[in-house]
Amino acid sequence: MVADIAALYDKKAALSREHMLYCLFKHSAAQAVRDLVARVGERLLVKRASLALLQAVARAIGVEVTQRVLSKSVARWIPIAGAVGVGAYAYYDTTRVAVTAIELFEKLNEQERAQ
Repeated sequence: MVADIAALYDKKAALSREHMLYCLFKHSAAQAVRDLVARVGERLLVKRASLALLQAVARAIGVEVTQRVLSKSVARWIPIAGAVGVGAYAYYDTTRVAVTAIELFEKLNEQERAQ
């Protein structure tokens, strides 16, 4: 994709490894930190809410029945949630790479025009 965008800006011949790495990984460091913070926060919130909810349900219905029902329903939704999550992440990541590539090659064209 980065090479295609470079070609649109007539920079395919000048495309280097450094340009590719810049476009692919510029947003990754900040994104990795954001993902880590979101996951840790989500785990804390979900664990607290789920624990209280599961205790109330377990008292009313019984631990064994609750475990069976939850494991079956969660097992059904995990692949779907995973596919949706991976698809959304891939879309976001690809969009960020494209935006970075466009910004880079626009700057290179502006620098050329200024000379």
